Amino acid sequence: MKPHPHQVCTTPEMPSQKPLAGVKILLVEDERDVADLLLFIFEGAGAEVVWVTRAAEALVQLHDFQPDVLVCDIRLPDCNGNLLIQAIRRLELNTTQHLPAIAVTSYTREFASEKMLDAGFDRFLSKDFDINQFIAAILDLI
Repeated sequence: MKPHPHQVCTTPEMPSQKPLAGVKILLVEDERDVADLLLFIFEGAGAEVVWVTRAAEALVQLHDFQPDVLVCDIRLPDCNGNLLIQAIRRLELNTTQHLPAIAVTSYTREFASEKMLDAGFDRFLSKDFDINQFIAAILDLI
């Protein structure tokens, strides 16, 4: 059936190919292969990412980069990721700021998700994550 000459034909909008466009992510990961994969995923989804390998560098970038979300490995060369998030939460005391934070680790037996959440993370994901699950978690937090 042909549309009436005065009707406008529309097509449903395609979902955004850049669901993280405009999102600033601070990635704290000391494993190069994992960092490269996460950088590829996040930047491919439109995010602006700063990658650091140490907790001390992350604290500097909080001020300089002002991320929208933190993605942090639990095992870092200079401290445990739980200590980093606790330091960040202390900095947020008496402010209205809350940096959404996702803990990632491949040591799921050693680090229970409850411990991550109690330390101050908002989400916990294993390094064998699903890409869509990771992006959805970020979108849910921001």
